[in-house]
Amino acid sequence: MRAYEVQEEFGIDQLQLVDKKSPEPGPNDVLIDMKAWSLNYRDLMVVKGLYNPKMVRPRIPFSDGVGEVIAVGTDVTRVAVGD
Repeated sequence: MRAYEVQEEFGIDQLQLVDKKSPEPGPNDVLIDMKAWSLNYRDLMVVKGLYNPKMVRPRIPFSDGVGEVIAVGTDVTRVAVGD
């Protein structure tokens, strides 16, 4: 999986493209194969360090998207693989 991350420093020019291991869903998590996404105003504020400058980093600034459920945790009941 590749992602842009806010690492130690804030700012658009500080975003880093990184390769990450694909996550495994925990008991209450859903793993989604993303098909489309958008960056919104909140994401810009995260990147600039204005939305919660004390947030734990690295952080992927991403709020909105859509995709297909490819895995669910053991306690997930509202969605299923293929949704």
